[in-house]
Amino acid sequence: MVREKDLKELVRAEVDNLPGVLFAETSPLLRPFMKKLETLLPEENRGRGDSYIFNALRSHIDQVRAGQTQIAVMSADRQAVILREELCELIGERYPTASHHLLNLPGLLFLQSSPSLQAASAILLRREYKLQIPDGRRTMRYIFHMGVVAIDADKEAICIQFDPERLPKRADGSSVLA
Repeated sequence: MVREKDLKELVRAEVDNLPGVLFAETSPLLRPFMKKLETLLPEENRGRGDSYIFNALRSHIDQVRAGQTQIAVMSADRQAVILREELCELIGERYPTASHHLLNLPGLLFLQSSPSLQAASAILLRREYKLQIPDGRRTMRYIFHMGVVAIDADKEAICIQFDPERLPKRADGSSVLA
C-alpha cells in the first residue's frame, strides 16, 4: 500500500491527486480508449483532444480498480471500464498472435504510473518481500509488469497487489530476485 506520505517521505514527491499518479505517462494501453475516459471529465473539459484528456484525468479521477479482466476508472458518479477483451481485439488487429490472453492489465497500467510511484513501490517491495530489485529502469519495469496483479487506488491510498511467484525462477525454483 502506497500513501501520499510514503511518496513524500520515500521519494520526496508532492501529489495533488493520489489515483492520478497512475496516469503520469502516456501509454499505448489507454490511447485507444480516450473517448471512454473523456466521459469522466466535466462537460466543459471535453472535446479538447487526447493529450488534454490524458492530462486532465490526473486531477479528475477519484478511484481506479484494475484486475486481470478489466480496468475501471471512476470520477464522481461516472465510470469508464476497459475490458481485457477489448484490448486484446485491438492489439490482435494490429499484431496477430495467439498470446494476447497473457496480457497483465494491472501490470500494464502500473507501467504508465509516475516514476515516483514506481520508485516508492520498489522501496516498499524491497522491505516487504526482501526482494533484490535492481535499480535499472528496464528491469524494474519488467518486474512491475509481471508482478503487479491488482490495483485499487483512491484518494487515501494505492493498494498494489504484488505476486512474487510470477517472477522468473532459477533452476532450483528460487527467485532470481531473492
